[in-house]
Amino acid sequence: MLNAGVLIGLLIIVISIPLIFNKIRPNPWYGFRTPKTMSKPEIWYKANRYMAKNMLIAGIFIMAAFIILPILNHDFDPGIDVSIVLFILLTPVLIVIIKSFLYLRKL
Repeated sequence: MLNAGVLIGLLIIVISIPLIFNKIRPNPWYGFRTPKTMSKPEIWYKANRYMAKNMLIAGIFIMAAFIILPILNHDFDPGIDVSIVLFILLTPVLIVIIKSFLYLRKL
């Protein structure tokens, strides 16, 4: 049975794929939405593609971590080891956010 961490990683991957292939037009709900990305479609597509590629990698990392961690640590219990779970989930996402804003500054 898949655990919640694997499902979250999979969800991140699924959400990133349409953005990688420029299938999502500028909109107020879905994507990397800032005043700059919303200002021009060219910036929207470049910034969202960059962010989505990094989110895809983050999703794969999250899935792999939640598959491998229980194998390596038989005592791992997501309900008890909340700090580990939060670290695995939040660190890759924060890295993606920081990298995306740094990339956006170059556009």
